[in-house]
Amino acid sequence: MSLPLDVLLVLRAYTELYPPTVNQANLLAEAGLRVGVIDLSADGVNNTLNPAIRRFRAHRWWNSKTEAPPSLLQRLANQYRFRQTVKTVIREHRPKVVIAYDILAAAFVPPQPRVHKTVYHFHELPEPDPCEGLGTKTARTKTAGYARAADLIVFSDAMRAKIYQDQIGLPAAAKIVMNCPRRIAQIAVSPLREKLVSLGFPQAQAVCYLGSIGLDQGILPAAASMKYWPADSVFVLVGKCSDEMRQRILSRAAEANAEKRILFLGSHPHAEALALIAGGDLGLSLIQPNTENWRHSAGAINKRFEYMALGLPQVSSNGPGVAEIIEQGNCGACIDLNNPEAIGQTVRQLLENNPQRQQFSTNARALHLNRYNYETQFAEVLNWIQRAAA
Repeated sequence: MSLPLDVLLVLRAYTELYPPTVNQANLLAEAGLRVGVIDLSADGVNNTLNPAIRRFRAHRWWNSKTEAPPSLLQRLANQYRFRQTVKTVIREHRPKVVIAYDILAAAFVPPQPRVHKTVYHFHELPEPDPCEGLGTKTARTKTAGYARAADLIVFSDAMRAKIYQDQIGLPAAAKIVMNCPRRIAQIAVSPLREKLVSLGFPQAQAVCYLGSIGLDQGILPAAASMKYWPADSVFVLVGKCSDEMRQRILSRAAEANAEKRILFLGSHPHAEALALIAGGDLGLSLIQPNTENWRHSAGAINKRFEYMALGLPQVSSNGPGVAEIIEQGNCGACIDLNNPEAIGQTVRQLLENNPQRQQFSTNARALHLNRYNYETQFAEVLNWIQRAAA
């Protein structure tokens, strides 16, 4: 007989792509629960889950940024493998609680009150996409029906939760678990200064960005804003970036005569990336409101809370709910990201005001340790799961 599980997490991607899912799995295991994860395999990705967690890989993950789309036959085969994996694991391991993430997993996990408690955790607001295919549209519609019968709904942002509740008529409000990192008691020694010396910038002040580098993250107006930054400052970008996006960033910086001060340090494992930017002077978390998801992302942007954890003051966008986190927390400034001059002048002011930067840093660390860490954010949901699995 297969060993039973208390909790099964289901994600139709590889888990390391979603730090909140990694955090949940590890916290559940650390609480003494028997945890399993159904996800996809990916090339060159290190396992960051607790060794006690059982992992079931349904099929290989498709990297949409570097690989050609799979054929229709392959997509259908992958859907079949994923569905069968979910059914088999639930049948053989009898989890008491199943957590499905986003519509691509939730569509394969219908509520089964006599079999398990069902939790849907939405990293994103399930909004229509003009480019979505029939499969995604069907999954979104199916998940909306399932969600009304689920035992618990979780969102990372309160406004996203409210919008979804109103859209589909959820009978109860969702729980909010912001996308914070695990509590970091001691900040790692950063190699950034050594890196800057090797690149010819021994005395530079570093403005850092961590995460995927695309059109939604305010990188282009930030590059344009370098016209107003101190002459000895550099813009450090840590994350994946396409060649096309790299050229657009450099072109925008060239207009500000600053293209030589843009430093692309590439993608690193998450812990290494955090250690790298911990040596910076300022962080940028500028999110373009290009969709409902990006507009309502105050609690959903990982980097916003990662900067806090590292004691890094930040310049953030002024979307709904952001000022309540950043400015009321007195750990940074919120500005209009469509105004490069406003971005640049704010960066300059903070880089030239060391006492204020130090105060922001102290406040950021205190906020992280006391509130904006995953242990605190997930505590209520963890207690709910423990009771359900008892």
